[in-house]
Amino acid sequence: MELRLAREEDREIILKIYDDGSKKLKSLGLNQWQGKDKPNLDNFKELIENKNIFVLEDDGKVVSTVIIYDYDIDYENNLDGTWQSPSPYVALHRIGTLESARKNGYGRKIIEMSESYARENNFKSVRIDTHRGNKDMQRLLSSLSYKYVGIVYLGGKNERLAFEKVL
Repeated sequence: MELRLAREEDREIILKIYDDGSKKLKSLGLNQWQGKDKPNLDNFKELIENKNIFVLEDDGKVVSTVIIYDYDIDYENNLDGTWQSPSPYVALHRIGTLESARKNGYGRKIIEMSESYARENNFKSVRIDTHRGNKDMQRLLSSLSYKYVGIVYLGGKNERLAFEKVL
């Protein structure tokens, strides 16, 4: 299993991962990743050039994806709460797994491998947010020792639960 930078040829499978994630969240009655908020790859070239988008590959097949930023303006300016650690940190966004690959621990694995990436690059913590109703992600984060730190408002309006793990 390998966490690697995404390449142009990964575009379609990443879009499929986003579509699968959108459908799953909708089936749970959540508005996360729906409509105009559904992840897209309009900035894919930029994500690749800036080395922000990664895929988890298992046995030669892409099964999961994550975007890793070393700064998040909403995390800096729109948190109703307190981060546990100062900068530098990484922010994980748009984590998703193919529907056909779910229940194999890939969500856990991609977060753990993102943490390893953060440690190897001397970041102090990993930050992530999720929808209040996304109980599966909240349980996963709790099991990985992430601590709830408050509410972050994405774009100044979309409320999300913010979590952090100090490395």
